[in-house]
Amino acid sequence: MSEWIFAMEEDKLNENSIKVFKTADKQIILVKKDNNVYALLNLCPHMGCPLKNGTLEGYVLKCACHNWGFDIRTGENVDTGEYIDMDDPRVETFQTQVAGGKVSVLL
Repeated sequence: MSEWIFAMEEDKLNENSIKVFKTADKQIILVKKDNNVYALLNLCPHMGCPLKNGTLEGYVLKCACHNWGFDIRTGENVDTGEYIDMDDPRVETFQTQVAGGKVSVLL
């Protein structure tokens, strides 16, 4: 069963910043872009590197380990070629909501 989990106060998440929200079994990154908050699993599907160390270029988060790019809105890999033998080279995403200055993630 899915439920909304409080992640952090919205004012702690600056525009174009990446913050980590930890649950009992997952690390999720929160990214604020154009006043929207996006949530992704903090794990690159390529080699398991943490995405929190990546760089944001528009809506693309580049993994710090091997420069793979992922669309923060969908989790889709925006690079081509290298991942051809992977079944699903996307990052898991989660729905977010901001209400009363609080960011919540649907888990």
